[in-house]
Amino acid sequence: MPELRKDPVTGRWVIIAAEREKRPRQIGEMNDAARSEPCPFCAGNEAMTPPEVMAYRNETSPANSPGWSVRVVSNKYPALVDSDARIFAPDPIYESRYGLGVHEVIIESPDHVVNMGALGVEQISQILRAYRVRMRELTKDPRWRYILLYKNHGDRAGATLEHIHSQLIALPTVPAQAAGELNGTKRHYESTGRCIYCEMIERELRQRERVVLNSAHFVASCPFAPRFAYEIWILPKHHAAAFEQSSDQDILTLSSALQEIITRLNHALDNPPFNYIIHSIPPRETQSVHYHWHIEILPQIARAAGFEWGSGMHINSVAPEDAARLLRDVTV
Repeated sequence: MPELRKDPVTGRWVIIAAEREKRPRQIGEMNDAARSEPCPFCAGNEAMTPPEVMAYRNETSPANSPGWSVRVVSNKYPALVDSDARIFAPDPIYESRYGLGVHEVIIESPDHVVNMGALGVEQISQILRAYRVRMRELTKDPRWRYILLYKNHGDRAGATLEHIHSQLIALPTVPAQAAGELNGTKRHYESTGRCIYCEMIERELRQRERVVLNSAHFVASCPFAPRFAYEIWILPKHHAAAFEQSSDQDILTLSSALQEIITRLNHALDNPPFNYIIHSIPPRETQSVHYHWHIEILPQIARAAGFEWGSGMHINSVAPEDAARLLRDVTV
């Protein structure tokens, strides 16, 4: 069973999930056996995954069968599990907890598509609507204090299966990185009375040098202090704290923006590995005036090395102004 363990010096929590070592690996350093295995995410192979949690499917097709367009299942090799928590004996140095949570996989196409940029806007809309449904449902459970939705695309971004998919984890605590972001937005609002993200959007649209895409409802730009080369943030222009409160119109326009950004990255950087993460306010704080939900897209074209691990600071060899210019100018 998974376990949460706390570093006694830094207070950093880690998840020990030994079962994940058994995950099938169909990308990266594959062997012949892995190449010959059927893809568990393709239509017709539904029995290879846990039973579906939800799916968008034809009205006549039964659950856990072909006929779906987007399918959500429990992760077969979860980092956290939703079951009766075991009690750990108190320890004055080594604090640990049962690995309680929810870990789901959003399978984004019934076909063996390997790049989200190949999908149409309507299919991406269905994917985002599935995100919204699952996040709304999980926020109803008072045990979950943070919902993390993310995509790993490519071996260097941590993916083990090439069939396009995203993952969702519900956590019983707010992770340190999210807590730091929330505290920063609160401090700014308390000192200025304004959302820092709304101010950033105004500044970026005025200066234009880091903007990659400017649509009626969303802006995508390379952040002022990026950790990764060609890092892009997509933000709604109107103030909104929770992704799961997005309207259908928001979802449709976001789908178009997300497709264009991924297409631009594919053309400019030759289909780079990347992660994306939806940053949203924790459950039961949906009316926050200081927080602004957004998507962070993080290309993984350079590995973190000794300086990054030793200092906690990132060295980025591409200025965001240059990255934005390249991405704006690429022909899509």
